[in-house]
Amino acid sequence: MLTAAVGRYWHALVRDVLALGYRVSDMFTTLTLSDMVSIVVGAPPSSSLRYFIDNGWSRTDHLLANLTETQSGVAKLSGPYERPGIGDRSPGEQLFPADVMTWAEMDALDEKRDKGELKTGRAHSRVWR
Repeated sequence: MLTAAVGRYWHALVRDVLALGYRVSDMFTTLTLSDMVSIVVGAPPSSSLRYFIDNGWSRTDHLLANLTETQSGVAKLSGPYERPGIGDRSPGEQLFPADVMTWAEMDALDEKRDKGELKTGRAHSRVWR
C-alpha cells in the first residue's frame, strides 16, 4: 500500500506528512519506512491520502447513496454493513428483536392495546414484510 501511495498519491502523502509537522525531506529519513507505512495504513478519513484513495467518497457518502438507491428501488442491499459489534453476534441474531407483522396487524395490535385488551408488558417494534 505504501508503494501505491508513493506512486499514485505522492502529493496527497506529502500534504499529510506536512500536516503532521514534518518536511518532505523527513520522508524515509527521520520518518522510517515503518513510520511511513503507519502514516499510509493509518490515514484517517479526513486525510488527503484517504480522500484520494477513496476517490473523494467517504464511507458515509457510500451509505447515504446506498440508502437513497434502496429507498428509490434502484438497488437492494444484500446484508448489513460490517461495523463494530456486528461480527460478534451469532448468525440470525437480531440487534433489536421485533415481531414481524404487516401495518394492518400492527394497527390492530395497537388498537387492542389502547382499549386495554392487550397487556404484554413490552413494546412492539414495527418490522415490515
